[in-house]
Amino acid sequence: MSTPPVTATAVAAPRRAGRRGAGRRIGVSRVLGAACLVLALAPATRAGADGLLVPAERCTPGWVCGWTGPAYTGVVSLVALDMPRYPETTAYVGFNDGASVWNGAGTWRVEGAPWGRCVTVYNQAGYTGRSLTVAPGQGVEQLAASFGHIRSGRFHTCRLS
Repeated sequence: MSTPPVTATAVAAPRRAGRRGAGRRIGVSRVLGAACLVLALAPATRAGADGLLVPAERCTPGWVCGWTGPAYTGVVSLVALDMPRYPETTAYVGFNDGASVWNGAGTWRVEGAPWGRCVTVYNQAGYTGRSLTVAPGQGVEQLAASFGHIRSGRFHTCRLS
């Protein structure tokens, strides 16, 4: 399996005038120690048993992953609980600008029947607007343009057959 590319950006903290050593160069370790690192992983995809694309590295169990690109590419964001509104931060950029989504939640059996933790995503905050339900172990490799962006999501128990 290939390792996904990693992008990192480091920003040095400004130094205060008048401090001892203010005129010296800052070493790499000091810059990284005071840096803000932003990582963006773009996992590869592979064809599933049914011929549909699935992420090469699935979401950690219990998580839903959203990617900024189609076919599970671009910046990925992870969510594991109900979110009435995805914050406008880079932590959830895969959902706010989402083009594909994967439900990595678990499944179980009750009296022989399969059950799981489905997620319903909405294109508006507060669980409103257009909705799309994704079963565990399933994904949508390209959200329809008419759906727009994911703005909220709610987990719920669902029967899988």
